[in-house]
Amino acid sequence: MTSFNTIIIQNIVESLNVGLMVISHEGKIIFLNKAAGAILDLDCEQHLGFGWGELFITDEKSNAQFNQVILDVISQQKVGLKHIASYTLKDSTCPKKLSITSSYLTEDDATLGMVFLFEDITEIFNAEEREKKILSRNAALQKERIEGLDSLSQAVAHQVLNPVTVIGGMANIISRKLPEGDPLIHDVQVISEEALKLEGLVAAVHSYCDIPKPIPVVVSAKALFEEANKSANEILDRIGECIEMKLDCTVDKITVGKKLFHTAIVELLLNASNFTMEKITDVSVKVSRSENIITIKIADHGMGIEKHLLPHVLDPFFSTKAKGVGMGLSRVKKIVFEHQGTLQIESPGSGKGTTVTIELPCPDLSCCSKKNSD
Repeated sequence: MTSFNTIIIQNIVESLNVGLMVISHEGKIIFLNKAAGAILDLDCEQHLGFGWGELFITDEKSNAQFNQVILDVISQQKVGLKHIASYTLKDSTCPKKLSITSSYLTEDDATLGMVFLFEDITEIFNAEEREKKILSRNAALQKERIEGLDSLSQAVAHQVLNPVTVIGGMANIISRKLPEGDPLIHDVQVISEEALKLEGLVAAVHSYCDIPKPIPVVVSAKALFEEANKSANEILDRIGECIEMKLDCTVDKITVGKKLFHTAIVELLLNASNFTMEKITDVSVKVSRSENIITIKIADHGMGIEKHLLPHVLDPFFSTKAKGVGMGLSRVKKIVFEHQGTLQIESPGSGKGTTVTIELPCPDLSCCSKKNSD
């Protein structure tokens, strides 16, 4: 009479959505649950006792990847191996994607058989592949758009620079030739000042378009941000201001184009100072790693950004400053993009500060894996 415990185990095994197959040490199939039969297109009763090679190795090409997994398990004799393999049913041209987990049945150090768990992940795998293609296409479109804008901006800047230079130069010549006290002097000076503004705009466009591709090097993350803070304070010292940076860095090394990324951090620190009323700007910088992503958060307690302006702050030429060109944050965004990263700016509203979040892929996945396992 079958024991109650055996009945419970049999019912649990049969109700699993995951396929379970047990192969004896002689290579014969000694157990199949219903899910395994459905996934592998086998008859649970008919195929018991068959050698697995007899069922699956019908020729050199059919389900070669699947068969190699079983061979690897036999040869390596390791517990808990997990593989992804293709498996094609008879009379089908579309392969499934199976997640296969393997283990061994042992007793007193003797191997009794091998256990395989099969999970059909075809839909999940296909969805992930579609998402990868969409993301890849979006990245390609974004890159194409940026390159197109760069070419257009360079061409426009070149065409604008020459006439602007001539206008400014002629305005200065006319101003010097006019007699003292002539009412036209003021008007000519306005022309000259506006020409200078246009020259500054053209220079900003050139600076944006000329951002080079980063040459990644491994640098100390802490030193990178401390040096950027020092550079920002050297600039602010001329107007009697400074930044006090509170750095919380749990990442030892970071791989970036050092000079380029230094420029981006300096720009963000100066931007925080520009929108803080006090002479001393408190800025919090947190650098952390999660899985294979390095996250940089730069937060200030300044004027903040109004909700209706927030979607536009990264747009080229957008500025709320009277004398601003509006290319600073655009340059930062492009530098981050060149590092395959993302940039996000958040603010609860006017007077409530701003947080800039940069996410960069960690190129050393083994390092990240080790960090997570520590």
